[in-house]
Parts: sequence; structure tokens; C-alpha cells
Amino acid sequence: MGNSNILKGENLHKRFEGVVAVDSISCSLYEGEILGLVGENGAGKSTFVKLLVGEHLKEHGTIYYRDKEVNWRNSYDSMIDGVGLVHQKPYLVPELTAAENIFLGKEYTKNGIIDESRILKEAKALLTRYPINSAFDPRLIVNEMTAGQREITEILKVLSYNPKVLILDEPTASFTENESKKLISIIKKINREQNMSIIFISHRLEEVFDLCTRITVLRNGKNVGTVDKKDFNKSKIIHMIINRDLSEFYPSKSLHTGKCLFKVDNFNSAELKEISLTVNSGEIVGLYGLSGAGMTEFVESIFGIRKINSGNLFLKGIKLKNISISQSIHNGIYLVPEDRDLKGLFPNFNVKENLTIAHLDYLIPNFLIREKKEKQVVKKAKNDFNITFFNMNQEIHSLSGGNQQKVVIAKWLCKDCDVLILDDPTVGVDIGTKREIYLMLRELTKTGKGIIFVSSEILEIIGIADRVYTMRDGSISAELKGTEINQKNILEHVL
Repeated sequence: MGNSNILKGENLHKRFEGVVAVDSISCSLYEGEILGLVGENGAGKSTFVKLLVGEHLKEHGTIYYRDKEVNWRNSYDSMIDGVGLVHQKPYLVPELTAAENIFLGKEYTKNGIIDESRILKEAKALLTRYPINSAFDPRLIVNEMTAGQREITEILKVLSYNPKVLILDEPTASFTENESKKLISIIKKINREQNMSIIFISHRLEEVFDLCTRITVLRNGKNVGTVDKKDFNKSKIIHMIINRDLSEFYPSKSLHTGKCLFKVDNFNSAELKEISLTVNSGEIVGLYGLSGAGMTEFVESIFGIRKINSGNLFLKGIKLKNISISQSIHNGIYLVPEDRDLKGLFPNFNVKENLTIAHLDYLIPNFLIREKKEKQVVKKAKNDFNITFFNMNQEIHSLSGGNQQKVVIAKWLCKDCDVLILDDPTVGVDIGTKREIYLMLRELTKTGKGIIFVSSEILEIIGIADRVYTMRDGSISAELKGTEINQKNILEHVL
């Protein structure tokens, strides 16, 4: 790798509704390197790379590609010139198949008619060349895809142009662990074999450390520094991102917990085998296992989303007669689901509507929404959860990923609860927002609430949980307390 720039943004500046999103950022990508771009949600990462490819138009500054100034008017122009952006939220046509989306605008034709069989054949060839998920079927319609499958389609669409520069904005956020590993391996391969220059945005610092030769950190719309590989250090990077030390990252654990608040007794279903656990007043109970161990199935069964064959729930010592979503909400048992896009948010609703939808009984006592009450709920949620939005009527997907997740959590906590269940609540969320969520949960335990916290990150479970239940093959494999909560013990019980 040489030190010649292939893509460079110089003093780029952008505002939205008067708010500065990118504040005179300069950043260079060297030819043949993989540059990591990290920072909290709202730090300006996505806006900056959209400026680079012409998707957002800069207010001032200069963009250079191969040492020549460029003024792309959209991301298609930059793609044709060899700079491809894989979006955090895939830009796909919902009614078309993966193959049709990949070759949209450059379809293969035969006798003047679109050649569907050739398009499918070429899509399969791309999958063979870039096997992120070998079981992925390019005949799938986008509307029927998971978030991970949509991301695979978006990546293949950009790679089909054979770009010289590839920009990946949170590509693994919706991937399984195996898909993430495959993609990381593919990125290394195309960088090595094709000398492709890559900008890689991710909240997963382990991926960034593994892949990148340099890391540039953005904070509050500014470039706060670039670190070379020989100087990579997690504490140092986190300090640059949030301007705090790692020792302050997790709040102190509960010193004293109360009586048993919530009890799950002998849950059995198609996916679960004799699961029992307790949650005491004032504690965070961690639930950890490898992918497919049954954590999501279990918490969705508690909440009433999934059917159980046998088992009971007890709240404050009283057996609950019905296990259903409506009864759970009535009893003050709330679930923040795993996939905020599919299960946590209403995509066609605005911020205000998403924040208040769970508590219409409070807002509509006489079949009419009380607008004053509604605004009070939104204002309180914005302040209590530090949610950043310009206008309560703006589209929910115009918020950053971290702020969307805060909306999902705040939606439930507009009213009081006894038990809060969170299924991987910090996936795709930046480091600063993670810390805010941890602090908020710890404050809830101080008021006597009980929390069940599912996480796919072992260090997160160690850092946040007062007690930990490990899961394997749909069963509880161990209960760990105090000093027993460490990486070695947890792994022994999940592997």
C-alpha cells in the first residue's frame, strides 16, 4: 500500500435544518488501504460518506478522486466512476427479486426483452464470487427478506459494478455472526487481490481492529483524529469517540437487591426445555448464549408472542392467569424486541406516533387523542432518554440508529413498569448511546424495577448484569453470580 490518495474530502461541511452534521471534515483514503470510520450515532459518519459520493450536496469543501476534483451530483455518477457506497439502510425496490435489484438499470436483454434467466445466472455467479451466505436465494423478493438478506443484496448490487473504492456503512449490523465473518473475509480478499480501497464504518470495534490499517474518529461532526494500526488500542479509541475513559463505561452494579419480583417456572415449548429463572427487585439479570440457543424464543414466550406448552409466570408472588401480549402490558411486563425495524418501530409512523402508540389507553380515555397529553409524553421521553430529533412529526427512519433504539425503549417507559425485558438492545448502536442505555437501566433498578437483559456480546453481559443465566440448546445451562461472572465461566456453559 502506498500513501497516495485515491479519495479525499477536504473541509466538507453540511447542515440539516440549521443543525451542523458535518463540520469542515477533511479525510483521506489511501490507495489499497482499508480505512475504519468510527464514532457515535450522529457523529457525522453516514453524512460524510454520502457527501463523498454526491448523495448529499456539500455546502462547501472539495472532493478529490484520483487527484482530480469531482462534483458528482448523485451516487450513481460516483458508482460509474468507480466509487460505490453500500448504504446502512439498503436502497432496494421492494417488489423485485434480489437478482433484479442487483442488475437494476443495467439489465441483460435478449432480442430487446429483459433476459431474466441471464440476470439470475449472473446474480448466482456474484454470490459464488462473494459467498457472504451460500444459502441465499437471489430469487427472493425484497419484501419477503430479512434485514440481513436485504444487506447482502445491497452489497452484491454495488460489487456488480466492480468499484475501485468500496464504502461500507454498517454492513454487518443486521448480519448473523457467520455472515459477518464471511463478509470480513471477503473484504480482506478483494482488498488483497484487487487492490480495492475500502472505507469501513462499524460500531463493532473488534471488526474495525481486525480489518483496518488506519482508523479515523468522528465526534460531533468533526474529525478528532486518525490512528495507525500499530497504535490501535480499544481504550484509546473509545476515549476519542465518547471523550471519556473506558472505566466509566459501565455503571456500578447493584449492591443490594430486593425480594423476588418475577419468576418463570418450568417453561416448555417447541424451542424451550424446562426453563426456570427469577428476577429480584432492583437487579439486572443477564441472559447469554450462542446464536440459536433460545434467548429470543424465551423472552418472546414470556411476553406472549410465542406459544408455550407448559409453565407459569409469577409477578410479586401472584401467579399470572394469562400469558398474552395484552396481559403482559397490563401487568407492567414490557419487551424491547430484538429487531427494532421489524418488531419495535412502526415505519410509516412519525416520531411522536411511535413514542405514544403503546399507551393509547392513557391518551384516548374517550376515543379522542388528547394532543396536550401526547406532546407532554413526547417531551418527557425526549428529555428523559436524551433522544435527538428536530421535530416530533419527522419520519422515524430519519433518526440515527441509536435514537431509533431510544424511541423503542422510551415507548414502553412512558408509563411505569415492573419488569423490563430487553433483547439485544444495543445492536447497531454507537458506544455513546450504549452507555446512555446502561445508565438508564441502572437508574431503573434503583427504583426497584427488575430487568432481563439479553445480549450477544459477552463483555456487555459481564459489564452490565448482576446475575447471569447461560443458555444452550433451549435450556438454562448455569446461573452465575458475583465473581463467577467472567468470560471463562460463561463460555464453559454455552459451548
